[in-house]
Amino acid sequence: MTVPANFTKSSELAQIAAEAAGTYFSSVEFTLTHGYGPLPTSVIGDEPDKEDVTAWPTDFCHFSAAGLSVSTSIWPSTMSAFSGRVQIGQVEHAGAPDTYSYSGHAVPNPGFLNQSTRKVEVLITLGNTHWSPTYREALMQALVIEKLTGLAGQRGAPVLHLHTPVAPVPQISRSERGDGSNERLRDAIGPCLRFSIGVDPKMAEARLDFETELAALAEEYGFGLKLDDQRLNRVRGEWFTIRGFDRERYRQARSRLFPEAPVLTPKRAVIASIVGPSRAGTTAATVQALRERGVGVLAASISSMRKTTFINLVLPVAADTPDTLPQWTGGWLDALPRLSAFAGHRPGAAGESDESVIADWKVALSPVMRCSYPPSSQQTGATATGRVPYPIWLWWQLPHRTVDTPALLAEVQAALQPYTRRCDIAYAQSRLCRGDVVRGRAKLIVMLSQEHRDHETVQRLLTDATEAAQLRIREWLPALGQVDPSKIRLRLSPRERWLTYAGISA
Repeated sequence: MTVPANFTKSSELAQIAAEAAGTYFSSVEFTLTHGYGPLPTSVIGDEPDKEDVTAWPTDFCHFSAAGLSVSTSIWPSTMSAFSGRVQIGQVEHAGAPDTYSYSGHAVPNPGFLNQSTRKVEVLITLGNTHWSPTYREALMQALVIEKLTGLAGQRGAPVLHLHTPVAPVPQISRSERGDGSNERLRDAIGPCLRFSIGVDPKMAEARLDFETELAALAEEYGFGLKLDDQRLNRVRGEWFTIRGFDRERYRQARSRLFPEAPVLTPKRAVIASIVGPSRAGTTAATVQALRERGVGVLAASISSMRKTTFINLVLPVAADTPDTLPQWTGGWLDALPRLSAFAGHRPGAAGESDESVIADWKVALSPVMRCSYPPSSQQTGATATGRVPYPIWLWWQLPHRTVDTPALLAEVQAALQPYTRRCDIAYAQSRLCRGDVVRGRAKLIVMLSQEHRDHETVQRLLTDATEAAQLRIREWLPALGQVDPSKIRLRLSPRERWLTYAGISA
């Protein structure tokens, strides 16, 4: 937790005690779902009781990468009679084939965040071609995640969110308009990483030191670095470039650090969900322990929900690893030998990781599953066929206990179906906020039913499709959730920066 200089230990404890006294829930209940395919799984029954607050998840997170997906739902619980800080039950088949569900409880860390944190968002570029990771790339990405989150942990700054792969951001030329209406189309995904940390605004030196050391890491390893543009009239999705991607320096660093790692693309992977009470430094300790055992990270989605952290990782499996490894749940220390079995080699460890901060955490492992990598292009729309995936962003605000996030996302996919041949949910996250409303953001990956290579034609098709789908969704939601139409806020756009400009639907 980030603490100002004039914040005493007694006042810190008083703040934590006051926060704990303000709620009657002693723990949280959560459900994890691992499997193939991009469709999120709902934990809401067919006829949920709108008055039962424990029947509706307050937070939801979903991400999909390499053909695999993981969904997390969490809500308050009064249950406190379980050993340790985290409990995960045995696996249950979620109905769909090759889909596995895990239920559990956790005791949150009440002192994880203070109310005065300010978010600093960072975009890291780890390549300038399409996303096609190798074993060596996965180890390099694990090292970068470890270094970045380690910088935050050294300052007690919490990692609010981390996600990879994400859509790359094209360089803005002088001829671009301020609203980005004629910017080059973006790839749906790329070798990029996006994360945010919480920094106390009263500690300007801590933020400056963090950003300075970020720039030093970018210089050392050659990765590209952008920070969220916080100048006046700037919104989320607008970036300030600190350093461009240095292909040669990055290649040299990767070859020097992991010379024996294969340069083949993994065909199999497992999903690992590491769960525990939110603490600073947990992400760095987790990824470091994996990297030192020769296990890289293909994809990651890390977030804290109700002061409980979920580290969801897609880990590559060595070619000679048997397919007979079943799904498994247990403690972190017991999981390490199983995780080590996925590695094809053991690189020289730079130092032993501090596993004490996650020793009481629990792990849910999926069985070994086949990977698939979606098509992409370095210059979007420049393929010979025009079959290119494009990103679409979604923002919404709805009254709590009306429409759950998976149901909303299913409606969005249905509304886009007339215009697309394929529509996948890359990631989605929603939270219960003040005023008893749920706010969420999501990114969809679509392939248009009409194939065009022309930039202006594709942009017009994307804009027309999102506007028509947005209108259709707003017509469906009142009947779906029995909600007042005036309380629905929703925006669907092919440009991320436009979500913030439009507070309500057009």
